[in-house]
Amino acid sequence: MTPLRIRVRARKGEVEQIEILSPRVDPCAVFVGLYPEEAVTLAGRLFSLCPVAQATAVRAATGLPPQEDEAEKLLAERLGEMLRASLLDWPGAAPTHAEIAALRDALALLRRLPDAASADDLRDALARFGLGTKDGFVARQMAEAMADEFFMGLRPRRIEPLIAEDDPLIVDLLWADKTFSRAPRIGERRAETGAAARAGMASAALTARLAARETDMMATGRVLQWLLKGGPSLEDICTRGDGYAAVESARGRLLHACKLDGSGRISDYRIIAPTEWNFHPDGPFARLLIGAKVGEGLDAKRRVERLAFVFDPCIKAEAEILESVDA
Repeated sequence: MTPLRIRVRARKGEVEQIEILSPRVDPCAVFVGLYPEEAVTLAGRLFSLCPVAQATAVRAATGLPPQEDEAEKLLAERLGEMLRASLLDWPGAAPTHAEIAALRDALALLRRLPDAASADDLRDALARFGLGTKDGFVARQMAEAMADEFFMGLRPRRIEPLIAEDDPLIVDLLWADKTFSRAPRIGERRAETGAAARAGMASAALTARLAARETDMMATGRVLQWLLKGGPSLEDICTRGDGYAAVESARGRLLHACKLDGSGRISDYRIIAPTEWNFHPDGPFARLLIGAKVGEGLDAKRRVERLAFVFDPCIKAEAEILESVDA
């Protein structure tokens, strides 16, 4: 997948300007003319990131009924994506062979849910990652993040989370302007979505967002175990509206909107991905990075990429540091 490109202009190691180049290509046109069932099948094959969440959003937005075990499948994908990206894509200390083996086994187990694995199997698989302990891989990453946060002089900024109550307004804005999805904004709000927003945090910088990711993984694992033990299904993972749906994916709130013609085929389709909120040109990531001290060279590049990582675990970011010069 093409990485998110972040071009940073700094003066004496302090960030002055940011340009964010999103690799996202709008896929909506491929759904036009299809029947809902055809669009669901295509979505499961088309999207490399969170295909279950994408297909579920298509199903719900087009008015099809929920799939059996929908919550279990969505949560299994969310947990798997967060584990994979958090372990393999952190711009810093590499995972151990034991951690890679644990990831391989956990992903295989999650793909079998909910039919061929038990709550105890899942509990044992997750225990190998040491989440929530001083010996887990997140604890190792946290040490690097704490050093970055101190060096960069980052101060927690207010989090304005996307919530279900925002969905109808977002859909109206989306239909009014086809380009809205490229840089979505709700008035003066700098909306954020993802683990920190789901946690209900009031504010965060770097380490708090990394901690929120760990908490999100543990909480998702616990809910999955609860469902596997027969707990009642959840309704807030996928929100269904009139011609739209929003799904809480690994990256955050994913929104699809659909219009059908008289024959039941899709006549228009719109999608807003979580990345577009978090990496809006004047959004939460950019606001946190402006004015930060990143230093020089490879260390500066890695600091920017780590900060991007805690906003979005599934999109790899590639930073370029340019030194400002006086005219």
